[in-house]
Amino acid sequence: MAETLLWVLPLVPTVTALLMLTTRKRILLSCLDIAGSAVLTVLTLVLACEVTDGGPRSLGVFRVDDLGLIFLLLLAVLTLAVSIYTVGWLKQALEVGNMKADSLRSYFALVHAFVATIVVTILADNLGILWIAMEGTTITSAILIGYHGHHHGLEAAWKYIIVTTIGISFGLFGTVIIYAAASHVMGSASSMSWAAIMSVAPKLDPGIVRIGFIFALVGYGTKAGLAPMHLWLPDAHSQAPTPVSALLSGVLIKCALLAIIRFQTIAAAACGTEFPQQVLLVFGLISVVVATPFILAQHDLKRLLGYHSVEHVGIIALGLGFGGTIGTYGALLHVVNHGITKALAFFAAGTAIARYDTRDMQAIRGLLTVAPIGATLLMLAALSLAGVPPFSIFISELMVLRAGIGQGDWVSITIFLLMVVIIFAGLLHHAGAMVFGEPTAAASREPEARSPLLAMLLLAVIMIVLGLTIPASFDGHLKRATEVIVD
Repeated sequence: MAETLLWVLPLVPTVTALLMLTTRKRILLSCLDIAGSAVLTVLTLVLACEVTDGGPRSLGVFRVDDLGLIFLLLLAVLTLAVSIYTVGWLKQALEVGNMKADSLRSYFALVHAFVATIVVTILADNLGILWIAMEGTTITSAILIGYHGHHHGLEAAWKYIIVTTIGISFGLFGTVIIYAAASHVMGSASSMSWAAIMSVAPKLDPGIVRIGFIFALVGYGTKAGLAPMHLWLPDAHSQAPTPVSALLSGVLIKCALLAIIRFQTIAAAACGTEFPQQVLLVFGLISVVVATPFILAQHDLKRLLGYHSVEHVGIIALGLGFGGTIGTYGALLHVVNHGITKALAFFAAGTAIARYDTRDMQAIRGLLTVAPIGATLLMLAALSLAGVPPFSIFISELMVLRAGIGQGDWVSITIFLLMVVIIFAGLLHHAGAMVFGEPTAAASREPEARSPLLAMLLLAVIMIVLGLTIPASFDGHLKRATEVIVD
């Protein structure tokens, strides 16, 4: 059953995308959208149960273990939330002219094609297939980033294509180098399978693997938004349609991190854990430091959230860099916490932007008066992004900090804490100014749409629950995923 699901899962969004092309009716498109996402979610949960009972499963070039399952569960939840949110968002976008009725089927088809490439990226055991699938995410998401058709969106899409394509080329070089190192050991039985390479990783040439890991980290780090390779990210996040922004930040950059983790495990087995951890630590610190001033000086709401992605990707890299059970567990937990919270933040930001017809935070005032539920959810997301207890991100950030203290890396800890405190103050200033005060005359006072509220409430509940407790089944997956990396 589980082995069959490995091939069925990528087919679900693919078939859904093809079905989208058969109709132009908005209601039918929305129904297909939600149905396809719901089926993907259910099948992912079934696969999670199978992996829990029987361990990792593989079939051909696909393989799933507890590490990949964490990312697959995040994708399923966010895809379903995005589908629910899109129903109300799309109605408003059509009314104001941001979307055109005759192009809706291509939009929905592209979204599910994008999801299909992400599913393949997560399930790929073959490092070559992993690279191809990651490049596939670029093709599908680039069209979505510029989907509104205005020159800012097209500019952001071209910038995204150029930067990430150059970056992912480095990832290809890293893949070829690791394969060459494995071929030297495995001979004619050489394989690009991650599992096969891991079985001989301690015998690989450490010098060659170090070079391969650096190339892979720079390549996939570009797609993940690690600084200084993050140049595409703020523009893409700000110009893409809101549901696409949620998928880009919540899932896509996390899949690039999964690719980095796969290469990290190979490098750790071949060269020892210290080398890949030190490299990740450096890039993590750079990302957190680079994001801080841009967050403070930002006026564009969606670009603000984009720079927060750079910061939190850096925090995940820090957790992996500090290493050990606590740091790795905290990094994986932060992958989920940030994905859920950032999607909620983009949903709430989309609601605010629709109310005021602008992304300029200086023009968004008194949101609590005109959209009380949406404003409350925006504030909750901001508090979580700022690392305030009892929200989920506080827990994972605390675990990363604890891992750093355990390693005795006081310089990194000091820099990390200083940046987090500054970002905390800046984010609460931005969010407080938008939520409270007197609304401007341009603010729309129409009733809040139900489907976006439902999607946001779903994510808010998950965000709060993960801040208060970690369910036993999910904790089990996280622990076993940590063992994949640490062992």
